[in-house]
Amino acid sequence: MANKVGPACTLVCLLLVSCLASTVTAEGTVELDEVIWLSDGDLGLEVIAAGGETTQKILVAGADGYARLLDGDDPNIQIELATPVDDTIRAIDWHPRGMTAILVGDNGAMLRYASEDHSVTTVSGSAQLNNLDMAAIAWNAAGADAYVGGEDGYLWAYHEGEGGQGVFQLLISEPGSAITGIACQAEESLCVVTTETDGIAIIDSNSNHTVHWIGGDSDGRIWRGVNCAEPVFNRCVAIGDGRAIGIIGLDIQTPERSTIFTNIIPSISGEFTHIHTRESSEALVTMAPFQVMAWDLSAGEAYEWVEYEEVVETSSDLAGERLVGSWATTDNANIGFIVTSFGGIIEFHPPVETDVWTDSLISYILGVVVLIAVPGSVLGLIFMNSETLQKKYFARRNAKYEAAENARIEKEKAEKRAARKAKHS
Repeated sequence: MANKVGPACTLVCLLLVSCLASTVTAEGTVELDEVIWLSDGDLGLEVIAAGGETTQKILVAGADGYARLLDGDDPNIQIELATPVDDTIRAIDWHPRGMTAILVGDNGAMLRYASEDHSVTTVSGSAQLNNLDMAAIAWNAAGADAYVGGEDGYLWAYHEGEGGQGVFQLLISEPGSAITGIACQAEESLCVVTTETDGIAIIDSNSNHTVHWIGGDSDGRIWRGVNCAEPVFNRCVAIGDGRAIGIIGLDIQTPERSTIFTNIIPSISGEFTHIHTRESSEALVTMAPFQVMAWDLSAGEAYEWVEYEEVVETSSDLAGERLVGSWATTDNANIGFIVTSFGGIIEFHPPVETDVWTDSLISYILGVVVLIAVPGSVLGLIFMNSETLQKKYFARRNAKYEAAENARIEKEKAEKRAARKAKHS
């Protein structure tokens, strides 16, 4: 009997171990879908910007004055825009009300997009920017003024005056390091400016656009862009070479006391190229080579969003693309798109199995079911391989049957005797 029971127990134990070991491990980064190509040729895209009045719209632009409007949820829905320039467009910002956007670029190009009729026209008065390459544009929180800057470090405040005439105020008049990015806090009157080598400055819209330099120039850092997606703690984040993150704390009352703390991200490779808002308090940083890092502005933490190794495994050609930006959909910030300079739009979304809580619950339930079922299986296998147990079982079952049958017979006899006695009485 021992020789028969032993193999049965061993088999059940193996089944138990294998069942409990079948758990699902969820991945921590998003996956990429197929590419939507805006053209068969290289578009030389340089910039994207998300905005819009009622629904999210995306403006993409680049070389030769190319510009196109995409639907933020379905980029297959597109409107090609006719611009009056053939210069490269390098920066875009939507007006806070979402009905217009300003595009700036090389040779002083400064254009206005109007959603009403999808027209793109030259901003009145912008001729004074001629022969300078513009690389940054941002509207302040009130939407009353926009700041534009670029080559040689010149910086202007712009607003539309009477009769639609553009009014420009020169804020930095001395030549310096090129301006690489401008971003404005969404609920306050402060904006942040990044430069190649002159550090980082704050613009105070409430104080005649006063510029305050707060640092970031001590180590010769090249700053490439800035984002102010954190509205609660008044923080902005700048990206620089050498995987540098500049955490900027805005002092609303005394802007000149605003601070910058530089943090190097050692756990990733590559260089930061662009930064865009994913959702409130979180930004996506595109990198070269092809990868994306997420940055939590409130917690000051980074984590990989799209890993370069996964892109290489998917497509070596795609891995060679240069990223120019990304956006997340308004309904689900975990779903969105990244844009390449060639003109590729790639959707990202969570892996199919991402709910760690659900996976753990299912594994727990399966484990409970196995723990309940396996002991019964063990006993069944032991019984089927034991003649002694089978004899005892059947002997006991027969004894119970005989006792029940005798009780039934005695009951019938007693009922008959009672019936005869009642008949003769």
